[in-house]
Amino acid sequence: MGCVRVCTFLSLALILVAVDGSNCPLDGDCVCGGTHAVELQCNVQALEYDKFPKLRANGINTFQSVTFKDCPLPVSSFRNVLTNVGVSKTLSLIFQNAKNLSSELDRKHFAGLQDLTKLLLSVNGVTNLPDNLFTDMHNLTWLNIRSNGVNLTEQLFKPLEKLETLEISHNHMTNISANLFSHLSFLRKLSLWQSNVTRFSEDLFTGVDVLEELDLSSNGLNELPPSIFNPLTKLKKLTLFSNKFSALPPNLFGNNERLDTVIIFNNDVKLQRLPRGLFSKLPNLKEVYVQRCELESIPHDVFADSAGITNISLAYNEIEILPEAIFNDQINLLELDLSHNKIRELEPKLFSSLVKLESLKLCHNFLQEISGSTFSSLLSLIYLDVEENRLKTITSYLFSNNKQRMSINMAHNSLSFDGGEAGNDSWVARGVSPFARTYNLRMLNLSYNEFRITFDDWWLNGHENLDISHNHISHLWVSNHSLFDRLNQSYRSNHSLLYRLKIKSKEKEHRQRCLKQLWIDNNPLVCDCRASIFLNELREMDTKGADSNQLNCKFMQTFYCDGHELTYLLVLPMLIALTLLGIIYLELKERWQAKLDFTGKYRQIELTVSYSEKDEAFVLKELLPGLRERINVNCNLRPLKPTRRNKTIVEHIKNYIKKETVTVVVFSPNYLTECYCDIEIRKIRRIMRKQRNNIDVFLDVIDDNSLYEYLKSVANPMSSAFWSDSNFWDHLLPLIEEKQSLMKYAGVFQPRKTQNPKANDPE
Repeated sequence: MGCVRVCTFLSLALILVAVDGSNCPLDGDCVCGGTHAVELQCNVQALEYDKFPKLRANGINTFQSVTFKDCPLPVSSFRNVLTNVGVSKTLSLIFQNAKNLSSELDRKHFAGLQDLTKLLLSVNGVTNLPDNLFTDMHNLTWLNIRSNGVNLTEQLFKPLEKLETLEISHNHMTNISANLFSHLSFLRKLSLWQSNVTRFSEDLFTGVDVLEELDLSSNGLNELPPSIFNPLTKLKKLTLFSNKFSALPPNLFGNNERLDTVIIFNNDVKLQRLPRGLFSKLPNLKEVYVQRCELESIPHDVFADSAGITNISLAYNEIEILPEAIFNDQINLLELDLSHNKIRELEPKLFSSLVKLESLKLCHNFLQEISGSTFSSLLSLIYLDVEENRLKTITSYLFSNNKQRMSINMAHNSLSFDGGEAGNDSWVARGVSPFARTYNLRMLNLSYNEFRITFDDWWLNGHENLDISHNHISHLWVSNHSLFDRLNQSYRSNHSLLYRLKIKSKEKEHRQRCLKQLWIDNNPLVCDCRASIFLNELREMDTKGADSNQLNCKFMQTFYCDGHELTYLLVLPMLIALTLLGIIYLELKERWQAKLDFTGKYRQIELTVSYSEKDEAFVLKELLPGLRERINVNCNLRPLKPTRRNKTIVEHIKNYIKKETVTVVVFSPNYLTECYCDIEIRKIRRIMRKQRNNIDVFLDVIDDNSLYEYLKSVANPMSSAFWSDSNFWDHLLPLIEEKQSLMKYAGVFQPRKTQNPKANDPE
């Protein structure tokens, strides 16, 4: 949608800019318009509206809405301002100013706006609206007044005979006159939200006979007159958020038979009890929400003879006991929320009439036990939430009558089923659970409980999602038959005719009936073949979360289960034989390589450089370039790392196979500190002498480490070199070649002593 902005910089020039977009900028004194709306943003205390240029929005001069945002009141009327900017007609006017106005609203400001149907006034600093303010606005049907301290009189709304919606919010009115709305005979929606009204007169709503929606939220009301709603015979929705009711009068809705929705939410003081029959005999009542009111008890007849109710929420209260007959008449109830209370027990026939109930929330209560007949009448139930209670056991036939594709959440309880139920533990002995008669559940959440065993019906009844995480389960599958076999048995018993006719393939049927998602984490699962094969079967049927890695099996255990015993016994000796052959082959190859090197066909020295990571710059910039410039060398860098005392068999074999090389040790104070920090000083020289393949390169470092200076002074010239020596390379290279010869050809050839590294050059 195209948008036109007129920006005035309060200077000599006015600029007209055409841009794409539908929102005005946050800064600047602009007029922004499209094909449906115009917005003027001022952000100034004074403005000459007659200097605004006209909008040129493709020849359109009629707009649905015009908004003045943070603009001063015009000297004349809004009609003149609209004419100046090129708006000939609008149906909606919005005037918003968060700053205190320097002048008062007057009748002249709305003169000439006879076509206006919607008006929003959101201003600060206005304490009075003149009685004749809306005299010229006979067609107004929607009015919203937001101020911070305005006083309203009976005469103010008298000209608005066609008004259907009135919203008076964000005010500081403590009292409202009795006949304030008496002339609004067509008013259908009234909101007094956050107006700080503390009391209402009994005849406040006299004259508004067709009112359908009433919002009295966020006020300071502590009581309601008993007959205050009597004139509202067509009232459909009542909202009472955030008030201070300590009690409600009986028969409060006795004359409101068309009432559809009642919301009493977040009461600021304790509303200990509801009066008897509060929501009774209301044939059109559909939704009742009484939440966060600190209710402790509910009378048995509070919903009596109101059979049309579909939604009831009594959540976030302090209810401990529910009368058994409280829902007797709610045969059409679809959703019931009793969560976040202190309910300790459910009467056996509490839900006996709720045959259409689809959703039941009992989470976050103090339930310890649920009797077997509690849910027997809930034939339409598809969602049950009993999370965060104190359940330890439930009867085996609790869900015997529930045939829907339910979602059951019993997480965060103390369920185990280990000891069965009182007086009847045969169901545990048979390997079934209280969910044995539930089929094709969308979700069965049993996480964060005390289960130690699983039950076959969890896997075989066609559930879609199963969560048994955070329990004490060690074995997932305890049957001697595979999952496929048990599924076949279950399928034959339930669909014998279809099975014989083979209308569907077994594999396809298994995929349809098996789990789609499984959660088993945080259980002490035992790694055995039965569990591994079971999870593999689930994975073959595309079950997400069926990961055998959660069994924490070692490699050989998994291999043993997957290949069975015979394969295991055959493959293990073969692996050992192949490993030994590999070691022999590498040794022979090494000796043959030594012969080739000695004869001079090709020569490349393998060298390992050991150093502290703090000396890495010296190694990379000085030592390695110097070596590669002078000899054909292959260097393996080995910075110091923490060593482990215990090595595995595989690591020992790797160390044996690994080719030994001459090691050049960049011996610095850093290396001394990191390598010999936990060794006694008198043992350091002994250890250094035993490392016959090492050549120590001492750096010329100024350090206060007396031990380093001592070791440097007593260093063996046959196995050490000094970087500060002017003949460093002439001394180091013969040492490398001699160490290489002594290490490679020991026991095969006599070592040769070379004084000049170039004497044996093949050229």
